[in-house]
Amino acid sequence: MFNTFMQGIVLLVAGMGIVYLFLSLMVWVMNRFASIIPRFNHILPDEEPKKKTRKPAKPSTTQHASHLAAVAIPHDATGTEIKSALPGAVLRISVKTGDHVAKDDELIVLDVMKMETPVKAVKDGVVTAIRVAVGEKVNTGDLLAVIA
Repeated sequence: MFNTFMQGIVLLVAGMGIVYLFLSLMVWVMNRFASIIPRFNHILPDEEPKKKTRKPAKPSTTQHASHLAAVAIPHDATGTEIKSALPGAVLRISVKTGDHVAKDDELIVLDVMKMETPVKAVKDGVVTAIRVAVGEKVNTGDLLAVIA
């Protein structure tokens, strides 16, 4: 019984010796190679990162809820520009140049955050220009079409 107890004590001391040896080796490595550690400060900087500031959003000029994806802007005497109110991708184009459209007719469908968002005509008229293609990515304010 005493031999078993002594063996346990020897193993405990030996195990602790290995731990202390490992820790002292780590301290030596840290002291020896302290000159290369500052090279990696960009990975985990000591200071907190600066908070990004956002520009205030421009007030929306949409007519009402059915025109969520389009903003109508008068385009001198030739027509009204239909601009994107949301960033997304052109999913499909429902009209072509020269088509007659009525108010609230679907012109273009945008894929906005995995949702189909229709761009509707804001007035009766004729489509004089389509400025986008299917699959094209558009940002807020990009010209989509012109209605005269």
